[in-house]
Amino acid sequence: MNKHTYIIALLTGVFAFSSCQNKDWDVPEGIPYGNNSLEAGTTVTIAELQTRYANTISSDNYKQITEDLWLRCVVNGNDYGDNLYKQLSVQDETGGIIIGINGSDQGAMMPVGQKLLINLKDLYIGGYGNQAQIGGLYNGGLGRMELSDWKQHVRLIMDNSSEALAFGTMKVDTLDFDASKTMAQQAGRVVRLSGVTIGREGTPIIAPDDGSVSLVSNCVNRTLSGGNAGSKCVLRTSTYATFKGVAIPEGTVELYGIATIYRGTWQILARTQSDLAWTK
Repeated sequence: MNKHTYIIALLTGVFAFSSCQNKDWDVPEGIPYGNNSLEAGTTVTIAELQTRYANTISSDNYKQITEDLWLRCVVNGNDYGDNLYKQLSVQDETGGIIIGINGSDQGAMMPVGQKLLINLKDLYIGGYGNQAQIGGLYNGGLGRMELSDWKQHVRLIMDNSSEALAFGTMKVDTLDFDASKTMAQQAGRVVRLSGVTIGREGTPIIAPDDGSVSLVSNCVNRTLSGGNAGSKCVLRTSTYATFKGVAIPEGTVELYGIATIYRGTWQILARTQSDLAWTK
């Protein structure tokens, strides 16, 4: 049993025990993670949030959120496959955004599909390579927030709680990648790329660390071409990803991932090996 499976099993046991003791899921003590006392104030969408701070994001600057703003969203990517390092990707019906958290095992605590209520006040928002991110201060710039801060600002929403009704039919969906769409429309969302070719320079596996390809921050950027990849699009994979050794076929493939932007280049982040559709 790996560490992620163990933690999920542990949390499942805690949830089951709590429900046996008290059938009301609205009781805060029933959820052993985050801040169960949070109640939403003024809710904004991810698109509205990015519009409010558009200049800050586009200039790779940062700003503290001082208004009492709240975000209802759903997890669409985490560190379960070790390719999103200390980052959580979330989306709502209007867009997606990256959240930097200085903590590991987020995939066990917040799996894909988990609904979140986030208190944005006092957190920081900004851009990194023009990619919108929420986090904290680090070395005088935008970085990851401390795990203790995150837990004070987030509440996990259970599907059968009264709060879940406010989320409507929000769920993780997949978009056909369209490089012509704006950042706000597509960045931070789960996308599908069909009929694309992956560059096979060096050792033809996703992320070799044998010196056969150049590494950027311990990641390999594989050029994607053809199909619906458009121009300036790469598959970015950490050499620590659990699927780093997957062989790259010579022909075209279909793949999925979180669409992120770095200075005009689309970087597709596969979350787990299942996002590499040809390996199924």
